[in-house]
Amino acid sequence: MKLLLATAVAASLLLAASAQAQRRPPPDQPTSECSAQGTLPKEWSGVAYAIDGDTLAGVGLKPHIRLWGIQAPALLDHAKAESVTGMRARAALADLLSASDHKISCRILKFDRECNAMAHCTLHDGVMPIDIGGALIAGGMAYGAHLDETLPWEPKASQRYSTAEFEARKNKRGLWPIWLGSK
Repeated sequence: MKLLLATAVAASLLLAASAQAQRRPPPDQPTSECSAQGTLPKEWSGVAYAIDGDTLAGVGLKPHIRLWGIQAPALLDHAKAESVTGMRARAALADLLSASDHKISCRILKFDRECNAMAHCTLHDGVMPIDIGGALIAGGMAYGAHLDETLPWEPKASQRYSTAEFEARKNKRGLWPIWLGSK
C-alpha cells in the first residue's frame, strides 16, 4: 500500500514538473512578456547608443538591440558596481558608433530571452559597412557566442566571428590578456 501511494505521489510530481517545464520557454527563447514590446521589424536603421559592450539603445526603437553572435563582459558585477572590463567593452562599442555619428543599420532576427531585439548590425563610416559585432570580436572586446545559430542572410558570419576570435585571442588583443589570466 505504501509503495503504491509513493509511486502515485512520484508520478504526480513528475507530471507536474513536466507540465511546468513545458510552460517555461527554453533559456534561449523569449518569454511571453516580449509581446509588450510590440512586433519586431525585420530591419531597423537609425541612431543608436551603447548601453553596455553588446547592447544598444536605438532611438525610436522600443526594445534594446542585443548584438547577434557576441558576448561582452557585463557592465555591472554581482555587487552592481561597474566592472573595468565592462566599461572598456562599452567604451569600445561607443567609439565604434561615434565613427558613424551613431548611425547604424540592423537586420533583426528575433527577441532574446530578455526581450531585446537580437540583431546583426552594421555601421557606415565611409565606403564600406562595418560589422559591429565582428569589429568588437576582432578588437578583443567581445567573444563569439551562440554561433551555432547562423544568420539566414549571411551563413558564413559564424565562421568569420570564430576566426576573428581566434586571431584576437592568439594576439592577446583587447581584453584577452585579462581573460587568459596574463594580466
